This record gives sequence, C-alpha cells and structure tokens, in this order.
Amino acid sequence: MIVESDGYIELIQYLTQQLGVFEAAGDSGARASFTVREQLEDSLSDKIMRVSQQHDVSQEVRFDIVREADAILYDLEEVLASVLNTYPTESQQTFIEEFTGLVKNLLDARISELEG
Repeated sequence: MIVESDGYIELIQYLTQQLGVFEAAGDSGARASFTVREQLEDSLSDKIMRVSQQHDVSQEVRFDIVREADAILYDLEEVLASVLNTYPTESQQTFIEEFTGLVKNLLDARISELEG
C-alpha cells in the first residue's frame, strides 16, 4: 500500500513542513471561488483518473487505487482540517496541485512495480 510506504511518509512530512502556506491568514491576495476541500478532491480525482488511464491495469488494481486515494484524502483532510472550508489563495492552489502531482508520481511508481 502506498500510504504505508516510505515515500508516502516523506510526502506527509513535506506537507507538514509546508503548512505555513495555509497559515497565511493575512494574505489579502485574490482567492478562488472554490474551497480548499473542493480543490483537494478535484485535483486528487483528476490525478487518479490519469493514473488509471496511463496504465493498463486490472479492475482489482483500479479498486486498490481508489482505496489508496480515499486514505490519502482522509490524511490530507486531517492535516488541513482547519482550512478545508476556506477559499485558497493562488499559492495554496499551486501547492495543492504540486502535492497531488507528487501523490500521482507515487501511484505511478507503485503500479510500475506491480507491472514489472
């Protein structure tokens, strides 16, 4: 499982080191029209669909990917609970896209291991 891997643990550590991005309450820049939660869900869903499309995997592996995504989203919601219903700044949006891209890379690597 991805969520039990060293790579995922490092990714969560990276997230906790970057929490300052979400603590910038005084940031008066433009805000999105969607919440942090909505962006996390949409971005992670998009990355999961890409993983499924890029690899010829069995239905069982696809279900495993969805289970992994649920666990990852749960972890993200736990860490970012205090800001989930806020409207993200541009820097927060950028970070979320970057972070979910790193999650996709972990999933790609895991699937490659399974295929190899």
